[in-house]
Order: sequence, then C-alpha cells, then structure tokens
Amino acid sequence: MNLEENKQNAIAFYKIAYEGNSKKVIELYIGGQYIQHNPNVAEGTQGFISYFERMQKEYPDKSI
Repeated sequence: MNLEENKQNAIAFYKIAYEGNSKKVIELYIGGQYIQHNPNVAEGTQGFISYFERMQKEYPDKSI
C-alpha cells in the first residue's frame, strides 16, 4: 500500500465513523485488536462503536 492509499483509507475510516457507521469501520478497517489512544473513549472496538454512536445521537446534523 502506498502513501496515497494509506491517506485515502484514513480519510474513509474517519468519514464513515463520523457519519455514524462505526460498525462498518470495524468491519472494513480494524483487525482483532483495537487500541484506543483517546482517554475519553473506552478501550476496544465496542468502546469505539459506543463513542461514535453516542456522537451521532448527540450531534445528528454534524458534517465532515
């Protein structure tokens, strides 16, 4: 994978999650282990999903 492909994957990762489909992000981009570096988000894939689902409910009109 080259630099441009990595860049496009990173953009897609955050766009899909931000727009409310965090489960799809897990399926497409995350392997068996996910390490969360944000201290405000719980560890693991379920923490990731829960955070972005909550954000979708709290800010349904957000855009990226």
